[in-house]
Amino acid sequence: MVAYGDAMDPSAVWRDRQHRWRIEAYRAPDLRFAIFATNGTTESAPLWLFGMAALARWLMTHAISLDDLEND
Repeated sequence: MVAYGDAMDPSAVWRDRQHRWRIEAYRAPDLRFAIFATNGTTESAPLWLFGMAALARWLMTHAISLDDLEND
């Protein structure tokens, strides 16, 4: 089995406006998202979400709208 961060490049990367979160999208074979909490130069381990519905729920629980996301 291949680790996600080693052999796959994200197809898209976003940050929220306050740069507290970084979101990476992966297509392999389904749509997956890795969420990283960021604090200056450090980042958390990724939280893996599977599918758009999971990402939408996560964004809602953190009060982040799509307008708050910027391309990284």
